[in-house]
Amino acid sequence: FDLTSTGDGSRTTVYGRIDLSQYISVTENRGLAVKAVYFQVREQSSAALPNTGVWDPVASYLGSSATAGETSALKLYATTRAYENAADVGIASPDVLCVQQYTSTTSPTGIGYCVTTDDWYGPEDLHPSGYVLVSDLLIGVAADNWIRNDDDTLEVDILLIAESVKVTKDRMNEMLTQAQDL
Repeated sequence: FDLTSTGDGSRTTVYGRIDLSQYISVTENRGLAVKAVYFQVREQSSAALPNTGVWDPVASYLGSSATAGETSALKLYATTRAYENAADVGIASPDVLCVQQYTSTTSPTGIGYCVTTDDWYGPEDLHPSGYVLVSDLLIGVAADNWIRNDDDTLEVDILLIAESVKVTKDRMNEMLTQAQDL
């Protein structure tokens, strides 16, 4: 999954789709219980860290003005529902498997402090027995003010740990009906 932001470091909500058709089958009542989802943000063309491609989670090294710092955010999430705006997605939102949020706050120019956070809420916390899928999985991403990567393309690697499960006919019908209601 590639992510390119606009000139101000922002990116409205975009989605990538993971095709799970070889693992799920409505006619065979076969689903996929997702136990864990992992995201790794990488910056292969990093000028700051060219040997490793490790993404630097500091969004802006110095605030852009002498009186205010910078606060930035990057949000990644896995869902079966396409939300119009990432601001509407939280850990209690319907059909959300996991949410990862990065924030970066830097001080005004010249003071020199930075605080970064990496908040992760995964399926092992939100759905301990596994989130059962009978459709493709959407990966949503959005960013606000991530100035450090305003001209870069970030790559997001996604790893799913899941097992095939049998879904009862009634449960399958319920899941498909909910999907049609969206």
